[in-house]
Amino acid sequence: MVLVDAILVLGGVGLLVYGAIRLVMRTQRRSLPSSNAGQWRATHYDAKGSTRVVLQKTTPTGAHLLDEHVVATIRLDDPEYDTKFMTAMATARERRAMFETEED
Repeated sequence: MVLVDAILVLGGVGLLVYGAIRLVMRTQRRSLPSSNAGQWRATHYDAKGSTRVVLQKTTPTGAHLLDEHVVATIRLDDPEYDTKFMTAMATARERRAMFETEED
């Protein structure tokens, strides 16, 4: 009789653990955005004395960054900064158009 009680208790604990794991995994799956859903944007930011021109993929709301591709890094003291920056932004926009076409 003790053996039957032990098996029932262990089975109940196992079911509780299994249910908790399933609940946690289902919550995580819902909260992670799909890597396919999103919008590409060409942008730039300054970091450590240089400007990074990047192509970013964000969620449709723009709240989360899904992916980022660095197009160019330009030093702020570069004498040809303006030319390099404009070229890098044009390249980023071209890549954005290419990525959007590939996803369609």
